[in-house]
Amino acid sequence: MSIESRVVQARAPHALGRALAATSVIVTGAASAHTWAGGAVPTGPGLLLVALVVLVGGLLLFTRDVPMWAVLPAVALAQLGLHETFGLVAGHEHTATLAAAAPGWTWQMVLAHGSVTLATALIWWIGRRAASYAVSWREHPALPVVSGPTWPVVEVPVGPLLAHLLAAPRRGPPPGSCPA
Repeated sequence: MSIESRVVQARAPHALGRALAATSVIVTGAASAHTWAGGAVPTGPGLLLVALVVLVGGLLLFTRDVPMWAVLPAVALAQLGLHETFGLVAGHEHTATLAAAAPGWTWQMVLAHGSVTLATALIWWIGRRAASYAVSWREHPALPVVSGPTWPVVEVPVGPLLAHLLAAPRRGPPPGSCPA
């Protein structure tokens, strides 16, 4: 009898669904943050092209199980790339003191994209936890029932009970109601 070990290349489950979810959260968050901070976003076709690029990046990232420590840098790079891509839109102007050092990066823009980065990573972490609980619940749907403490059973001998012969009879009418 011989035992062979082999390496199995396993793909992460539901890579396309996870990439679509990540793309929708990242692009929506980036567009909202960028608009809030005073920037402009591309119109429909441009935004669709940007979302397609993020989706391809998500597919590359999510074909394997991604550790949580890698999600935050990936989302931060996506936010940086989306900001720079949105910066290519005509009319993208910022009034900033940082304009000379980093054009387009005002403190509002840094705050907006940084907040979206943290919120996206938090949403992703919560989603992974919820999915793991759902899968665990699906595999083990019955909740374990914990019984209370068990008490030892004492066996009492069962026989005729003669205790009534030892007590005085108490039946009959009350003494005050008897005619004399």
